[in-house]
Amino acid sequence: MGILTGTKHGDAVNSLLAFYEDEARKLEAAGSYFMAAVALGTALETALLGYMLVEWGEDNGGELKIPDDVSLNDLIEAADHFELLNAVKFRESELSGEHPVESVIREIQGMRNNLHPAKALRKSFDPASFDAAQYERLRKIYRAVINNLLHYL
Repeated sequence: MGILTGTKHGDAVNSLLAFYEDEARKLEAAGSYFMAAVALGTALETALLGYMLVEWGEDNGGELKIPDDVSLNDLIEAADHFELLNAVKFRESELSGEHPVESVIREIQGMRNNLHPAKALRKSFDPASFDAAQYERLRKIYRAVINNLLHYL
């Protein structure tokens, strides 16, 4: 197991984020909405990891060191522990009310987890039925979360 740090991995995480966002755009353009949602879920995980690696610094006790086998669930729990997500809320006209960032991150995480066949079968999820409207909603949620991470945290 290796250790990820902002000093060593900050630039690479930005490149990885750009890659996943680009793949989501390509998959959306091809009409592959479920796979585009999976790419956005992976981009979201990359963004949260990148935020924690790059923005966590001396003001917060020094450079953060994260094991390279960390999961999105681990990142959400760590961000929650340090109260990085609870203070941020956003409002989207397509979404009713205000939602904590953690709840929408978990929604995208849940969609991405449908990539696992056993989870999809257990939930009776049919990836072929995931349509453009569902993807558009997740894409808007993704953008709102990214904007909050970049502008408010």
